[in-house]
Amino acid sequence: MMSQKTARRLSWSIALIAIVIVTIGLIISVFALIADGQRATFSHQFFTPVLTLSYCVVGALVASRHPRNPIGWMFCVTGFLSAVNMFSAGYSLYAEIGDIPETLPGVTIAQWLDLWLWLPNTLLPFTFLLLLFPDGRLLSARWRPVAWAAGIGTAAMAFAVAFSPEPSEFLGITGSNPLGIPGAANAMNALIAFAAPLLLIGIFGSIASIAVRFRRSVGVERAQVKWLAYAAIFVIVGNFVGGIFWAISPGDSSALEFSIVMTFVTLVGIVLATGIAILRYRLWDIDILINRTLVYGLLSALVITFYVVIVGLLGILLQTEESLPIALIGTGIVAVSFQPLRERLQRRVNRLMYGERNDPYAVLGRLSERLEVVVASQSVLPTIVETVVEALKLPYAAITLKDGDDFVTAAEYTRTPVSERMSASEIETLPLVYQTETIGQLILAPRAPGEAFSQTDLRLLETIARQAGVAAYNVRLAQDLQHSRERLVSTREEERRRLRRDLHDGLGPVIAAMSFKLDAIHNLADRDADAVKKLTAELKMQMQEALGDIRRIAYDLRPPALDELGLVGALKAHITAYNQLHGLQIRLEAPENPPPLPAAVEVAAYRIALEAMTNVSRHAGAQHCCVRLSLPGDLWLEITDDGRGMSEAVRAGVGLISMRERAEELGGVCVTETLPQGGTGVKARLPLPPALAGITGEPAWNLSVS
Repeated sequence: MMSQKTARRLSWSIALIAIVIVTIGLIISVFALIADGQRATFSHQFFTPVLTLSYCVVGALVASRHPRNPIGWMFCVTGFLSAVNMFSAGYSLYAEIGDIPETLPGVTIAQWLDLWLWLPNTLLPFTFLLLLFPDGRLLSARWRPVAWAAGIGTAAMAFAVAFSPEPSEFLGITGSNPLGIPGAANAMNALIAFAAPLLLIGIFGSIASIAVRFRRSVGVERAQVKWLAYAAIFVIVGNFVGGIFWAISPGDSSALEFSIVMTFVTLVGIVLATGIAILRYRLWDIDILINRTLVYGLLSALVITFYVVIVGLLGILLQTEESLPIALIGTGIVAVSFQPLRERLQRRVNRLMYGERNDPYAVLGRLSERLEVVVASQSVLPTIVETVVEALKLPYAAITLKDGDDFVTAAEYTRTPVSERMSASEIETLPLVYQTETIGQLILAPRAPGEAFSQTDLRLLETIARQAGVAAYNVRLAQDLQHSRERLVSTREEERRRLRRDLHDGLGPVIAAMSFKLDAIHNLADRDADAVKKLTAELKMQMQEALGDIRRIAYDLRPPALDELGLVGALKAHITAYNQLHGLQIRLEAPENPPPLPAAVEVAAYRIALEAMTNVSRHAGAQHCCVRLSLPGDLWLEITDDGRGMSEAVRAGVGLISMRERAEELGGVCVTETLPQGGTGVKARLPLPPALAGITGEPAWNLSVS
């Protein structure tokens, strides 16, 4: 088995030799075109270098990395044959135009090679590439007859054309064959008739093979085959159009040239489709080499094309046979346009491989445009990840939002399945931050396993992450607002249910019983005075119970003490009664004359303070408790004790959750913690309207929530 190092040297050596040969052939062809532009054809000389470069570059890259894949070697050999064809065609043309075939060595061989060498170059991509792409193996053993038909048909057709003593006019060959076998015309025609159906089986069978492979493939392989399937369709359409022109005007040289041009273009399309499949979907993970090769390969092809066109046009316009001045002028024009052309090609290739990472303004502009048309908040984050994936050609991206100590996926977008070879350490995670608070994460999969994000990628992604952090914060606010609305509706309905239950199950039966007893009193008023007195006493007791229920319901809605005494006065009254009943020494520190506070703030602060004092009495084992109330812009409430503190294993119960929810409903916060000196502290901040902000009194502590 050939080692990878040997394969690399061999494949690139073949590619280098082919490029040298095709360059020499191009130079000879240029001189021939300058010498006689009227009689010289342009198809082979113009397109063969581009085709040779395509074959050699893609073939050498594939063969050097995967020696066991025959696609790379097939491209290398085809590129070499294409270069030899270019050289033989140019050499023959130069000898023909100069009318000096007897003075040039090897002209006969060159003319002979020019007759038939183009056949394998043309047929191999239409057959074996389609059969073997992308892994170098047939779909199954059932496709071997198609491969045999393609191979035998190609060999038979090339042999027949190479040694036929008569011109193969059906292939557009009108010249004589210098090495044709005399008297073998009938045998060669029979061989051609034998090869033609085999080639049809091979070509159409290969197209059917790629269609079946595409239908069966999934994920990455399906995306790879798709490129070649599109190229196959392009080949069919291009050759069909070229064949129509040739069929309409079989004797017209322009129709023949157009048919040859279409053949070359479709061949280049197949080779480039193979390269794009390797490039975009990482079949062989050679992105950096492909990037540079595509840039300089295309640059070389365009430079050669410009040079040929410029030199040819200048020769025709100036009507001169002096090649040196024309060549110098053409070289100067190409040299001036080299750098701008290279930069433009580099940008196009980078966009093809890496998306728009080098144009951050375009990415951010597209993201802004898409977000402007998003109506629902739940569509914002999916729009962001989809834009990032499509703009940077990434396989996967997701946004997670922080939920407590965990991160929950809020949006994700998959462009291509993430490779199983990709480890978790290769996934890039960027924090989404809003005003120093981590809102979530932007999770991104690299373009291929083992390919880290470049610094250019990271700079753009960090910029996007900053914008996404603001968007994620707004989405979370919208979600919190929706959840708050849902909680408000749920709380309202629960409160209505509780009131209905209290009225129906409590006051309802009592009042009904009172009504019955009034009827009984009325009936017994004249007959049994003792019974009337007894019923009257029971009626009075039930009325007192009903009155107590009414007061309890009203107290649950809003403590009357708040309306009568205000927040500070209500707390004083409660603390005084609590100290007398429970023996716990509670001290209140609050402003003497606080301003009137909003009703919701008063109720929340009162309920939080009462719940905290109840917890101190029941669970803290404390001797002293302090309730502090201050108004520096907002209402600040702190309840501390000298008890045993909270254990880390203790989970928040109904009371602690209720205190936190009361504060959050008003846009504030409430936290419970163990104090450094011992004991427990409950700290709450409740926002006040701007009209009450700035009232004197600073809290003796800072409230922060982690």
